Amino acid sequence: MALRPALTALAVAAALATLVLPQANIPAPGTAAAQVATTPSSDDELWQGLPPGTGREETFIACVPCHSLRLVTQQRLSKWRWNETIDRMIDEEEMSSLSVADRELIVSYLATFFGEEREAD
Repeated sequence: MALRPALTALAVAAALATLVLPQANIPAPGTAAAQVATTPSSDDELWQGLPPGTGREETFIACVPCHSLRLVTQQRLSKWRWNETIDRMIDEEEMSSLSVADRELIVSYLATFFGEEREAD
C-alpha cells in the first residue's frame, strides 16, 4: 500500500519526538505548563504587532496563514501599493480571495498603520 511508508515515517518521527522533547524541557501537551507556555503574554504578542483599529482582525486572518506579520508590519506602502500587493498575493501566492468589504477594510487598515507616512520601527 502506498501510504504505509509515509505512516511508518510518521510513526518514527513521533517516536523520536517522545525521546527528544523531554530532554528539551518542553512541557507535555495538555498540561497546565503547556498552556502557560503557549499563551501570549500580551495583546501585542497575540496580534503580532498589529495595532488596534478597524480591520485588524481581518488583516490578521488574511495574512497569518501564509507568512509572519513582521513581513507586513515592516512595510511602508501607499493604499494603491497595498491593493497591488493583495492582487499579487491572490494571483501568485494562492491567497484566498477577499470579499470587497474585507479587502477595503484591510487596505484601509494597512495604509493607515503601515502607510508611506508612518515612520519605520
